Amino acid sequence: MHAIKKFEGDWREAKAIIEKEIDRVWFDEPVEIQKIRWGVIDSGAGSAEQSFSVLVHLEAYLMLVGADVMYRFLKIAGYDDIELPALNRLTREFLTGTFNVFEFMTDLGLTNMHEVGQMYADSLDTLKTKQEYIELTGAMMTYVIRMHRWIHLIFPWNLGVAFPHRKLSEVQGFAALAGAKLAALEAAK
Repeated sequence: MHAIKKFEGDWREAKAIIEKEIDRVWFDEPVEIQKIRWGVIDSGAGSAEQSFSVLVHLEAYLMLVGADVMYRFLKIAGYDDIELPALNRLTREFLTGTFNVFEFMTDLGLTNMHEVGQMYADSLDTLKTKQEYIELTGAMMTYVIRMHRWIHLIFPWNLGVAFPHRKLSEVQGFAALAGAKLAALEAAK
């Protein structure tokens, strides 16, 4: 983890950079996603030197940050009783406050997510209206959601067959069988 220089531009400049990132990742698989797909995680993130946990975390965080949290911010921005300063404060607290989700995603292999996310958060100071907030946050949400789509595409969903649903009756049958086996072993002693 490393500190990112404070973004000194205004929200329009930040939005233009975010939109350029959206264009970069829209149709062609970005290099950072290719690296993650091949298990190349520059930070070394991943339990026991494997990259599966990186994919799990990225799948969850990108989905929650983009389609859930940022969408809710856009919804809240339409509330008449929420003023822009409070909205900005809440946004920073959720995204870059105690736990910086953008920095975390960079550690997981999305190489410039911390820089783009910090630029987004820093440019909130330059907003004058909630409509500007909606434009800027809408762009950032689109970028995060698009990165989620790439992770969702490369996620090894086929591994799920190793974790089938069970019926309660199956588990109860297994417990009865194990109990009978244990009782037989105890009786043989």
